[in-house]
Amino acid sequence: MKTKCRRSRGRTFGLACALLLALGGGGRALAADAPLDTLREASAPAKASPYAAPDIDISRKKLPEVTATTVPLARSPKQPPRLDDPVAGSYRYHLARQAAVASNAPGINMNMKAAIQAAPDQPRYQWWQSVQAVKRLDTATLGQMLPASFRSMIDSPVGRGPFVIAAHQTALLATGFFWTVLVVALYLGWWRNIAHDIAAMLLKNPRHVPRVVLPLLLPLVVAGLRPGWFGFLAIISVPLLIQTRGRARGLLLATWLTAMALVFPGWPALRNAVPTVDPGSEVTLLDEALRMPPSADLVSRLRTRLGQAEDAARKDRLTVALAVQEARRGNYDESNRLFSQVLKQDPTNFAAMVGRANNVYYLGRLDEALAAYEEAGRVHPRRGEVLYNQAQVYFKKLFVPEAGEALEQARALGFAPIATDTAPTKRGGYSAVVYPPLTAREMSAACSFEAPTYPPLVTVASWQWMLGVPPLPLYILVGAPFMTALLLVMWWSRQNDPRECENCGTPLCANCCKVRDGAWLCAGCGETAERSKSEMVLATLLKNKSRAEGMAHSARIVRLGRFLPGAGHLATDHFWAGWLRISLVSAGLFLIFAGWAFDPGAELATPGLQLVQETIHPVWFPMPANLWPGWTGLTILSGAALLVVAWIIALLDGPGLRRGTPDRYSLATTSAPRDHAPGVGAATR
Repeated sequence: MKTKCRRSRGRTFGLACALLLALGGGGRALAADAPLDTLREASAPAKASPYAAPDIDISRKKLPEVTATTVPLARSPKQPPRLDDPVAGSYRYHLARQAAVASNAPGINMNMKAAIQAAPDQPRYQWWQSVQAVKRLDTATLGQMLPASFRSMIDSPVGRGPFVIAAHQTALLATGFFWTVLVVALYLGWWRNIAHDIAAMLLKNPRHVPRVVLPLLLPLVVAGLRPGWFGFLAIISVPLLIQTRGRARGLLLATWLTAMALVFPGWPALRNAVPTVDPGSEVTLLDEALRMPPSADLVSRLRTRLGQAEDAARKDRLTVALAVQEARRGNYDESNRLFSQVLKQDPTNFAAMVGRANNVYYLGRLDEALAAYEEAGRVHPRRGEVLYNQAQVYFKKLFVPEAGEALEQARALGFAPIATDTAPTKRGGYSAVVYPPLTAREMSAACSFEAPTYPPLVTVASWQWMLGVPPLPLYILVGAPFMTALLLVMWWSRQNDPRECENCGTPLCANCCKVRDGAWLCAGCGETAERSKSEMVLATLLKNKSRAEGMAHSARIVRLGRFLPGAGHLATDHFWAGWLRISLVSAGLFLIFAGWAFDPGAELATPGLQLVQETIHPVWFPMPANLWPGWTGLTILSGAALLVVAWIIALLDGPGLRRGTPDRYSLATTSAPRDHAPGVGAATR
């Protein structure tokens, strides 16, 4: 009996063990064949094992492919989450500027760091941070910000546009100040020659005695015609180009040509930059639609423009922007329809390919989204946004190793967005993916398409009374006198007429000179030579007059150099010394009168785009009143310092200018005359 019981219990125990073994093996088999990436929940949660699991590689690469991953449509987010906050950069930048006003250096650094993280492609923030680094002598920040700002301007046509306009306006004003100082310096240095020529043309004086007040007639007459600043400089530069010689003439030519280049309205970079600073332009509309949150106004404006568009490329740009807006509103099907419409015309359009894949992802079709991202990656292998978005799908499918690998590849391609603290990055279990904007090439095409609708040089609209009032284009006001001056110089150079007396240096011409033994003499020296009966007396008289004129000329040069630094050096052909002093004076004047108006961080506040009521004076001082820093501003003090340095140098230049006068005006007999012409020796012997 006991034996039977033992056998029965043993038989029951064996059956139980066999049943447990069968169930365990079957469970493992089912687990191996089940799609682990589905979102089905088990009826009862499995009990955690009390034992530590061994290190086993369970990568999804070793499991079979599953093509049925689909999330119910009801779980799709009503609006897709975002990685960035489009207004966070502007807000932080505003706080940083307030901190700068309060001299709060830690506040500047903290807020600017957050602003640049929120908008890393905004060069205005980086330039403003560079200016603050210069003020604080922070070379580390300056070395970091300057290269970043240049890269941003190269990559972003919208970010580059305001800086192109500001650089053009700065160069225009700086050239105007330098040209003005140069014209005054040359006018003072060649005053007697110009007076002689005007006397010859207007007074018909047979002796052409210079009248020192005659050169004042030309500026007064030109100013009465109201040609504007640049037109005035161009007209009064005509006699200077005729009179000057050597490097001084070359400097005037170079400055004049620079001014002509700056007022030429057809430069593509300048023309294409105009739509980027117009709040009502289509370029601005595209940029806002691709960056900003969904807006019914943006959608309405995009649809209006799209209805007016006839160009295929323009339609594609507007359609992409409208599709992104619809996607951000949660209208994924309508957005997909628009993206597909673009892809029919342009199958490789990057924004449309990635945008449609994003919509499929938010609609819950994860495998279809992965396939779309892979296709976009094959067409655009250097874009990190594709791999970043692909990593979010991998995370959703619980493919953690593949997701990490995709993120590393995205970072290697230079794409590593920083999530803000205020914006949610998940909705309904979906991580945020990136809707890429239009490419730089497409935005440049948008700028080129819209640029012809603006008048030439519209970016200096508030300077029209200053630069030129007559109903003529500015480049004609500057270029026509230039061509006239060149023709006169060519005609004058063929005459080979003398310009100065070879004994005393008095200005003369072929009609008023006296020729004696091959030497060209002025009326005074010629009359002395005619009356003299003795060669020895003649030599003494001519030498005395040469000495007197030489001493008077040296005194004039010294006074001229002290009155305007650099003018005396240009008159005595000391080019580089004169150029340096004129540059100091013109730079100081520019900083005082206009340098403060160019704020690299200001939004749409370039001086040439101000309204009349926003300027200090619409005619005489059309600079933005709201940017005036006061007399203690950094640019004002810097400009004043440059002027003080220039005039200190000028006061110390007297002995050097006396030594630098031509040898003809000195009594030295050991050195050869610099401007000695044939026949002088015969006249003075």
